[in-house]
Amino acid sequence: MRVEVPAAQGYGRMAEIAAIHAADHQGFSSDDIANLSRVIKEAVVLLLDPEQSAGTMAFDFQSKAGIVTVEAQLDQRGDKPIPHDRIDRFESSAGSLVDSWKLDPDEHRLWLQKSA
Repeated sequence: MRVEVPAAQGYGRMAEIAAIHAADHQGFSSDDIANLSRVIKEAVVLLLDPEQSAGTMAFDFQSKAGIVTVEAQLDQRGDKPIPHDRIDRFESSAGSLVDSWKLDPDEHRLWLQKSA
């Protein structure tokens, strides 16, 4: 499933709802669903450039065999990579809530995986 929203803070909720649905469909516990929702909130903060609000954010969800995989990318990202302070914030607040994650800061692209 793909969710594409404007690159603005308030639209991240649509991606959270999709993540919650995917996790619920795969039998995640309520705690794991809440954690995945929090990770998506933090992913939005990570990817968004507060100085530039144009463009879109795309979230691609795959769910099967008790696993939810998310690929998130900010389009219209400009020339600057994601700053280290935002990466550190994501790592400390959300990194341990998923099984694995990988970031391409130059392309403003994030991959996440969480299992039930």
